[in-house]
Amino acid sequence: MTDAPDITRPPRRLGPRPLALHLGLATTSVASSFATLPLREQGRIDLPVPLPAELEEIARRAALDGAPAHLDALAAQGRSLVEEMIEGIRRYHAHPYRRADPARPVLWRDGTTTLLDGAPSAPATAPIVLLVPSLVNPSYVLDLMPGRSFVDYLAARGLHPLMVDWNAPGEAERGFDTSAYVSRRIIPMLDFAAGRYPEAPLHLAGYCMGGTLGLAAAIRRQSRIKSLIAIATPWDFHAGYEADARGLLDQSDFWASILNGFGELPVDLLQTLFVSLDPGLGLRKFGRFARMDMRSDEAREFVAIEDWLNEGHPLPRGVAEDVLNGWYARNEPVQNQWMVDGIAVRAQDMTLPSLIAVPETDRIVPRLSALALAEALPRSTVITSPSGHVGMMAGRQASSGLWRQAADWIATS
Repeated sequence: MTDAPDITRPPRRLGPRPLALHLGLATTSVASSFATLPLREQGRIDLPVPLPAELEEIARRAALDGAPAHLDALAAQGRSLVEEMIEGIRRYHAHPYRRADPARPVLWRDGTTTLLDGAPSAPATAPIVLLVPSLVNPSYVLDLMPGRSFVDYLAARGLHPLMVDWNAPGEAERGFDTSAYVSRRIIPMLDFAAGRYPEAPLHLAGYCMGGTLGLAAAIRRQSRIKSLIAIATPWDFHAGYEADARGLLDQSDFWASILNGFGELPVDLLQTLFVSLDPGLGLRKFGRFARMDMRSDEAREFVAIEDWLNEGHPLPRGVAEDVLNGWYARNEPVQNQWMVDGIAVRAQDMTLPSLIAVPETDRIVPRLSALALAEALPRSTVITSPSGHVGMMAGRQASSGLWRQAADWIATS
């Protein structure tokens, strides 16, 4: 007989995912800065991972004269950075914060996809904002925690937010491609919202990949919606990405073998793609976290966002093939070659007003990639959020940046 499980024990954190890759990149960065000093100084080598800023000055002095004291200082500082990162990861794993699900009412469901009501008491005439997140991470980045909720902010501004919650793909969604998510999920939810709230203007807002999918749905339902809002939405998949990231994404044989083996694109491989966009991020952010007061709001916010980042969903095989081969390799959207239900998705066919929100700094969706959509849409307005891809939606400046800008635009559109 075994003991009953302890259901009060909080779930074990696994992040940052994949943990071994983050640790390996951190140690490689520091070790490379030490081992390649002579070649770096001669301009004959580039580091596989950028040198941490904390090491640059010490490395420069060590390269100039090679004094043992400078080399020892470089080694000690590098070791200290890695140890600090590891301590930050330990503190993240042990942090007591756990997200409390606000349990939004479910208005519509099909398969594992639900449409949640962010303001059940809103007037029947309150403008609807149907929020479509990315398929990759949980939808709750739009509803992260009290004080960091785009859903709550929109409700407080007199709007009626409805949030798509994809959840992990179930039996029905495992055979989906991007076309199926548009035609069998987003469009039916738009039709449902328009029918349930006939007196309310309906706006479609998509975040990241949700904006790309949302555009395809919006074009087909222009008679039912009033505007499109695309937040950090990629459109030109060859614009602004570093060469190393493009090279990793454009490996059709490699990705085909992964999809053949797993039947989907697993979460840890998705996270590997994101890590490749900024290999030194783990070293920097967990070192910073280790220096925080673990009782502070700043630490809780860090943990909340990190939990969201590490709770991703696998991509169904058809979606992964469309994204990796159709979007990143062949750049189909910007060339009007991405097909949904056999019809090309042409941004220029979207005749309604559109708001394109572009982060100031974004490695996941570079500015040029997002601005390409604004250039293709006939009636677009561009706003810039003073933060990055995640910060614009859930960071400390979100309420005075993206949230306010989007709500103001909706109120006047």
